[in-house]
Amino acid sequence: MSIVEFKRAKLLQDAKLSGITVKDIARALATMAGVKAVTDFDAGLTSCYLGKAETLLELAIEFAQERRRND
Repeated sequence: MSIVEFKRAKLLQDAKLSGITVKDIARALATMAGVKAVTDFDAGLTSCYLGKAETLLELAIEFAQERRRND
């Protein structure tokens, strides 16, 4: 296993152990968009980022399932 693969595996393990939620991922996406987005998110304007987080997870699941079928 390469160092990059190890770091990614550790990242996934840390995410699982932390009890990460879709809302956590949505807030992280808002954080990446900037201060105003975080302020809006914290004010309850979350639907856009929750939708993006859900889409991101759905795509990741789809790709993981495809990868498993091809292994």
